[in-house]
Order: sequence, then structure tokens, then C-alpha cells
Amino acid sequence: MYDFPSHWWAKAEEKVFNLPKAKEALEKLLSLHPNPQSLIDYLNERRFILLLELLDRSECIKKFLINHPEDFQNTIPGLWYVFKDKKAYLKELKELVHDGMSDEEFSKALAYYRHRELMRIMSKEILGTAKLEDILYEYSQLPDAMLELCYESAYKEMVEKYGEPVGENGKPATGCIIALGKLGSYELNYYSDIDIMFLHSTDKGQAGKLNLNEFFSKVFQKVFKLMTQVTPEGKPYEVDLDLRPFGKSGPISMSLRSAELYYESYGRTWERFALLRARYCAGDEELYRAFEREVKEPFVFRRSVDYRIIEEIRLMKAQIASEAKKKLLNKQNVKTGEGGIREVEFAVQALVILLGGKFPFLKESNTFRAIWKLNQKGIFSNEEALLLERAYEFLRRLEHAIQVYGCISTQSFSDSEIKRLAKVLNMKEEEFIKVYKEYTIGVSLIFSGIMPSQEEEELHPIQRALLNEDVEEAKEILKSLGFKEPVRAYNILSSYITGREGIKLSTQEKQSFIRLLPRLVESMSQTPDPDETLANFDKFFSNPTGRKIVLSPAKEDVNKTLCKVFSLSSYISTLISRYPDLVEDVLTLYQDFPTLEDLKEEFEKYRSTLGLGLEDLYRRFKRVWEIRITLVYLVKKNERYKKLFEFFQKLSDLSDFLLQRLWEDLKIKDMLLIALGKYGSSELNIGSDLDLVFACRSAGLENTKKAQEFIAFLTKHTSEGYLYKVDFRLRPMGRAGEIAPSIDFYRDYFQTQARTWERIAWTRCRYVAGEKSLMEEFEALLKDFLFNKPIGDKERKEIRDMRFALESNAKKMKGYIDLKFSPGGLIDAEFLIQYYILLEKLREPSMIKACEALMQKYSTLKEVYENYLFLRLVETRLRLSKESAGSLVSPQDMKRLASSLGMQGEELEERIRESMKRLREVFLEVFD
Repeated sequence: MYDFPSHWWAKAEEKVFNLPKAKEALEKLLSLHPNPQSLIDYLNERRFILLLELLDRSECIKKFLINHPEDFQNTIPGLWYVFKDKKAYLKELKELVHDGMSDEEFSKALAYYRHRELMRIMSKEILGTAKLEDILYEYSQLPDAMLELCYESAYKEMVEKYGEPVGENGKPATGCIIALGKLGSYELNYYSDIDIMFLHSTDKGQAGKLNLNEFFSKVFQKVFKLMTQVTPEGKPYEVDLDLRPFGKSGPISMSLRSAELYYESYGRTWERFALLRARYCAGDEELYRAFEREVKEPFVFRRSVDYRIIEEIRLMKAQIASEAKKKLLNKQNVKTGEGGIREVEFAVQALVILLGGKFPFLKESNTFRAIWKLNQKGIFSNEEALLLERAYEFLRRLEHAIQVYGCISTQSFSDSEIKRLAKVLNMKEEEFIKVYKEYTIGVSLIFSGIMPSQEEEELHPIQRALLNEDVEEAKEILKSLGFKEPVRAYNILSSYITGREGIKLSTQEKQSFIRLLPRLVESMSQTPDPDETLANFDKFFSNPTGRKIVLSPAKEDVNKTLCKVFSLSSYISTLISRYPDLVEDVLTLYQDFPTLEDLKEEFEKYRSTLGLGLEDLYRRFKRVWEIRITLVYLVKKNERYKKLFEFFQKLSDLSDFLLQRLWEDLKIKDMLLIALGKYGSSELNIGSDLDLVFACRSAGLENTKKAQEFIAFLTKHTSEGYLYKVDFRLRPMGRAGEIAPSIDFYRDYFQTQARTWERIAWTRCRYVAGEKSLMEEFEALLKDFLFNKPIGDKERKEIRDMRFALESNAKKMKGYIDLKFSPGGLIDAEFLIQYYILLEKLREPSMIKACEALMQKYSTLKEVYENYLFLRLVETRLRLSKESAGSLVSPQDMKRLASSLGMQGEELEERIRESMKRLREVFLEVFD
């Protein structure tokens, strides 16, 4: 080992934390030096200790010096007085690169130069040859020069490849690079990312075959690549483009006009903070000046105080305070902890933004200078300004010591690191702890005094996680609350605070949402499928009226009920997200199913106040009341099957009311409107078609036209949708038959042509509209048709064969269950009930009521009743769960259905299959 004076080593021991390791690195450096004696001759006591401190303090600088052992003696001379600005850096950089270089060689030269200059700048701080503020200012101009060099190279390459970029006015189109963050305020950390954004002058023009947006995108993509490429010398810099308009999802570059429109239309308060520190970095400086004049100044600074901005800043402050209270495992965070760097910067920047419009003197982005400008305006007292300056300098030096040691952008330290950090800051451990506490407590007090919130309350863990944008913490909380996809849930919830396309909450709305958040997620967690509930909530909350309902203090008690609706029905959730005002009605005015008087009263109000045409009036009214009835079904507390039957009845009553009113409006006479199928049995489900037939006193063209007019009214699609889908296939002769046959035709048809399956179908006959005398006449011939012919073996066989034939309609895909057509499905139960209706001559169109009556005599129907109602319940929940659902349950549906019924997926599937199995067994017992 080369011999150095012992008193040098003794002095070094006072400064260097791990002297043996530094000594080992020095030996390696000298062993690799082409002329080690030249370095030894260059060293004096101060330079010797400086070299050891550099080797001790930073792994990346140690690696750099070992790889380039001559650079210490070549770089350090003149350290006392040399100050480099962008121009000086650029001159030296241009000596390192040349046109023939590959991209990797170019980036390697930049990375080498960055670390060489970092060593020089660190040496200035170690030796105390300049104030920290000046050191940061000097170091921040290094990326400026490198970006300028990259821009010139990339621009030249793209011009050679595609041609000169020219605007539509014939003038050259230009681009520029804007510095943001600490780079923008000339306070760049030694080892942190650089925040920048790219801008080009106009989109209107061409560069050869490319439009200008394409051309400058290629230029800036190349700049980004040259600045971030990994080389044997490391990366030149980590570059962060997330502060650009639209963030990660935005274009890499934006024209001046597009940027202006973005900040006018979408710019949020945090982006005012980002642009406060925007400055020219590289490229066309005139373009940046235009950006500053037309975009930055009007967006960041307002002449009058905007109280909405004050509330936004309060919210940002709450987020910072929340993150500061977050405890790291045995670590302190110099940046985000209580009284940390972020609190200093926020306190200063918030005041500059609020007051800079009125007092141009305060338009300052550099923290050191802004502190004293605010002091001169009387905002900070002398004591506060001095504390903030000293605390900021101490915390920034500490941050540097943390970052350069491992060469990573981090701000946290543990108790075990205090000894080393105190040594770096030339302090004793006790002094370090004492000073750190004094400064952070002082900063925290000043920070808390900046725009104090009207109420400072302890945050719920989920509020804290969202405000801190802490995905991991949110993930754990949401997972514990039963969310199967916690990251997706976090993204939805956080988007309400950060904003997304179509949703931009006001400050007041954000505060209301954050306040409600714990109760909302708790309500969702109490539903069978919190993820599905949140997805449906999101549809509703995306509508401005829906947001108003959720966030209104007067409506807070309805959110739990809403969550129940969202958990049970995606279909109805979609509908109420389109028409959220209906929710208020149901949850306040209409808490039970409507009576006929309710419908009459409301219809007259609609007719007299809405000013809609007749077709749209009917459609609007039907949609509103169908949603209301469904909401009542979902939220009403009642016995499961009793409530289901009421639901069917009320949907049928609504149809009766509308069809009867339409019958009157169209002035139809001498004709009957007859309901069959589920409508005939007053057991309409959500989304059911109406099975209808007409009967006339005497057939004729006029009646046919009236019937056709009626059908057209129901099925025509208008801006309000259609009224009902209708099915006329159950009329005599089916599709080939007359639309409006006479009663005489029915009499003859029933006596001579109707088949057994038609007797089955007509058991559900019910009269909706028409003259009473006509109904009585038709009822007499119907009873004769249904009950005067015997039901023997022949009829039983025909019913059985008809049922088996319908099984061909069942969907037979793996894992799917057809509740209606499959063996043991709903049709089995209905055919059984209808068979006994004919056998017992029971005139009851309702399948449920008929079964209740018949099972008093036929005990086997008790089992049919139980299984039939269960399958009807499952079918109803299926139809509510998604739009256009029929009776086919997919494997994906099973889980959702099970959740809505408070069951597990396997449990529900087993129950469905068992019900169908038993229905088929009873069916075969009766019909074989």
C-alpha cells in the first residue's frame, strides 16, 4: 500500500464513516491507475480526505472513480471558483460526443459525464465551497445541457429522415423541453428523476410524409431513449413524463394550442403546483416563452382569490398530512414524513399560487428564494422564514446523504443508519436526532397553520390509503372487506378523487366523497359480492344526478339501501344509472308497491305536465314505474316468495293499467284484449313479452286496423324506447291466423280444431280490456273449451309429448342450465299445474294461486309448488342481474346469482339441479 502520512489517516477517521472500506477502495483505485504516482503527488491532506469521503459516501461515485481513476485529479482543480452553467456543460459535452456515435455510445458518454459532474458537485458540498442553494442551481443545469444535446441530435436525425417540419404558414415548426419539479425550480436532487414535458409549436403542417404531431413524437421519443438508455456507465438520468397533460395516457408531446386547451378545460389544482415550477430547459426558447405567457401564467396565477382553489389546496394539504402520519416500519421519511421536505415545499408553493396573481413579486418557484419573498410580504415572520430555510437545507442535505449512498431515489432512513448520516452531516448522533426533531416539529407547526381545515379529524384507514395513493395499503383494507379484486376496486374509488374521463368532482364533492367513503365501503362489504356492488355503484355515481344523490347529506341514509340494490341487480343498476332521479322517488316517496290510484294520479300528472307526445308519454311512464316497482322489490323487507309474487302482480298491474288506458285513448270498441302466458297469469317478470290475442264481436277490416294500430303503438321504437314486446303466436292458427278473429270463429275453432296444448295455454286466459258483455260471452265458450272435454290418457300423452318436444329448445352447452326448457324446468311445473287445472275444472289463470289451491287435494303438488317458486325466484334474480337475460344460467351467472341469494355457487347449482330433478320425477309420475 502507498504510504500516506498518519495524521492524514487520523484526520480522515473524523470524517469517514467506514474508513477500512474507503481505504480498500482507494487501494483498488491506485492499483488500476495508469500512473498512480501522479495522483499521489496531486493529493494533499484536504484532497486526500475528500477522496476518501467520496469513496465512503456513495457507491456510484466509488464505482465511477475506480472505473476512471484519473478523473479525480483531472476534475477537482479549480473547485474553489469554478461554476458551470448550461452553456459550459454543453461545451464540454460536445467534446465528448460526435456524429458517428451509436445511440448507446452517445448515452454512455452522457452517463459518464453526469457521474463525473456529480462527483465534482458533491465535492463542493463536502468542502463547503458554495451554499447548498447555489450547488443545486449549478447541478440542475446539467440535465438542461444534456437534454439540449439530445434534442439537437434527435431533431437533426428526424429532419434527415423525414424532412424539415413546416407549419401551415410556411414557418418552421419547433419543439421545446420544459423542466418541471425540482429540476424546474433549480433544486434537483443528486440522485432523483428529472420531471419534464415536451411541447411543439403547432399540429398544423408537415415534415415530409409525417404530420407534425408524428414528427415531434419521434423526436422526443428519441430524446427519451438517449436520456434513459442503460449503459456500462449507468443511465444518463431517470426521466419522468407523468406530469405532462393526461399523464401516462397522454401523448408524449402536445402542441402549444392543445396544451392551452387542456389546462383551460381539464387542469387540476395539483397541475397548478406542477406548472408553478415549469421553466425553459431545451429546444426553442421562444416557444417556451409563448407557453409561459399563454398557458402557465393565466393557469397558475389568478388575479382574484378563487375559494374553490383554497378548498382544493386544503384537500391536497389533508392528503400530505395523511401520508405524513403513515408509519414506515422502523423508518423516517425525510420527504413525506411529518415536518418533511414536502411540507416545506407545499407551504411555500400554496402561498405563492394563492398570492402570486395579486403580487407578481411572489411569482417564484425556487423554495429558498420564495421563503424570503414571502417573508418580505409579511407572510412568514423572520423566525418562521429562518426556520424554514435552515430546516429545508438540513433536510435536503440529509436527503442527498441517503440517496447517493446506494445511488437510488429514496428518502427514508432507519435508526441503524443514523450514525452514518450524522457523520456525513458532520454531527454527533445525539445532535443529529435533536436537530432533526426540532426542524421537523417546527416545519409541521408552520405547515399546519397554512389554511387550517375547519375540522381536523382522524382519517379512516381507507381514506388515508386513497388520499396517499397507497395501492398496497388500500389493497389490504379492501381485501379484508371482502373485495376479490382489490386493485380494481382501488382504481375505481381513487378515480373519483384524481379524476377520470367523464368524472371530475368539485372540491366540495371530493370532500363529501372522502367523508362518506368509510360508510360506503362498509355497506358494500356487507353485500354478497362487493366487487359487483362497486361496479354497479360506479355506473350510478358516473351520472351527475347519481353523484348528487350519493353525496347529498340529506340522502346519506339511502346509501346502504342503494348498495343493496347494486348488489342484487346489474340490470336495474344500469337503468337507474341512466335515470337516477327515480331512486330518490323510491327511497323517499314510494316505499311500497303502487296501488291503482297511485298509477292513475301519476299518469294524469305526466299527461298534464311533461308535454310529451302520446307514444313517448306511455313509454316514459312505463319505464319509470317498472324501475320503481323493481326497486321496491329489491329493497322491501318481506318474506321471499310473498314479495316475489307481489312483484309479478305489480308488473302485471302496470301493464293492465297502460293497456287499458291505451284502449281508451285509441277508442277501441267491440273488441276484447286477452292476455295469455305469464301476463295472463298476472305473473309477469322483468323483461317479459306480452302474450296477447284479440277477439271481436264480428270480424272486419276496421277491427283489424284497430288491432294493428294498437300493436304498432306498443312495439314502435321512439326516443323513449318501445312500450312492450308482444307475442301473438298463441292466437288461433298462430302466425297464419287472423289478428282479430270473431267470437264465432273462436267458438268453431275451439270445438273443431284446437289441440290439447292449446287447452293448456288457454288456462292462463285473462281479460285486460273490452266490454263486459263481450267478456262474459267469451268466458262461456272458453270454459266449455277448457272443461267440457275429458282429460284422459290420450290428453295426458299429448301433454307429455308436447313437453318433450319443447325440450329441443333447451340450450345444451357445458355448464349451462336452462331453467325453462330443460327437463325438470319451469315448463314441467306449469304443465303439471295446468293439467290439474283442467282435471279439476279450476278457473284460475295464476299458476301460483292455482297450485296453492290444488295442492290441498294433490299433496304431490306441494313439492311442485316449492320447487317451482324457487326456480321462478332464480329466474327473476337472473333477469335482474343483467340486461336481456332470459332463463339460461351460465357458469359465470351462477356465482352472481348465488351471492344475491346468500348462497355459495356450488350450493345454488346443486339446489337448482335437485329442484329440476324432483320436478321431472313428479312430471313423469303423473304423465307416464
